Amino acid sequence: MSERTVYLSGEFVPESDAKVSIFDRGFTSGDGIYEATRTFRHKLFRLDEHIDRLFNSLAYVRIDCGLSRDEMTERSQEVVSRNLHLLDEDDDYALWHVISRGMRLPGTMTMTGATVAIFAQPVDFTRYARSYIKGVPLITPATRRIPPQSLDPKAKITNKMNHNIAMFEAQQADPNAIPLMLDLDGNICETDTANVFFISKGRLCTPKSRTVLGGITRMVLFELAEKLGIGVVEDDFTPFDMYAAEEAFISGTSGTVVPVNSLNGTKIGGALPGEVSLRLIKAWNEMIGMDCVAQSIRHLGDNESKELLSAWDKRQS
Repeated sequence: MSERTVYLSGEFVPESDAKVSIFDRGFTSGDGIYEATRTFRHKLFRLDEHIDRLFNSLAYVRIDCGLSRDEMTERSQEVVSRNLHLLDEDDDYALWHVISRGMRLPGTMTMTGATVAIFAQPVDFTRYARSYIKGVPLITPATRRIPPQSLDPKAKITNKMNHNIAMFEAQQADPNAIPLMLDLDGNICETDTANVFFISKGRLCTPKSRTVLGGITRMVLFELAEKLGIGVVEDDFTPFDMYAAEEAFISGTSGTVVPVNSLNGTKIGGALPGEVSLRLIKAWNEMIGMDCVAQSIRHLGDNESKELLSAWDKRQS
């Protein structure tokens, strides 16, 4: 069978049969939450922490998904297991949970119960493959991050319009750019999909958790930094602080640690990845037992892949 299997509200079904009503509140009003976990070497990474964050988001938006944590974990593992035969040896999955409040019966106030979807998609390695060596450009858009007084950023809400508008604005200035969103006071928050870090005086600096998503990758990087003896500073930072940084990177589930080359056209640091970023990437690779940078680069065309792998090997030596 060449079609992936999806878990949808109590059933495992072929991907083409996974259908949701047009009356579902996730469709009509973005009334839902989501979570994304990935595999390394075909094994889910930190699934327990992702499930905890999933249920924290559900509690915040007051949705009862109808499953316990153990049941959600079991369904998640089974979705990956049922789809592993479709995965090449050098590929991995991004496992998605998307849960909405469900459908309100037209003309009534009666809800049918939550819609729960769990599905696996191959990681898009080409999205970041070049950036490990060349870096990503960041641009601060006019659109600000929704303040925590309005919507707590620690919950992963399916309505991403705030992030989408920021992305559109950044890419109008540079089609390759990623938006670095600020809060209402002009402090750095996060990108549309990732947490942000920069290195200042050898310390790992990142915005306070009050205004950003509590990233699982972010949390693991704190753990690795402690083991490596790298100081971590969580504080209010402005673009000024990043302009003066020694290096910078973004972190997220799929890309892990991706170097930043510039902010609003101003170059940050020197060779990429920077020295501290490189130490963290190496520590991450040792932890998971594979080279996730090389894995991404191998998904590019032969000539480009060979060139970038050579550059990566040289940077590590």
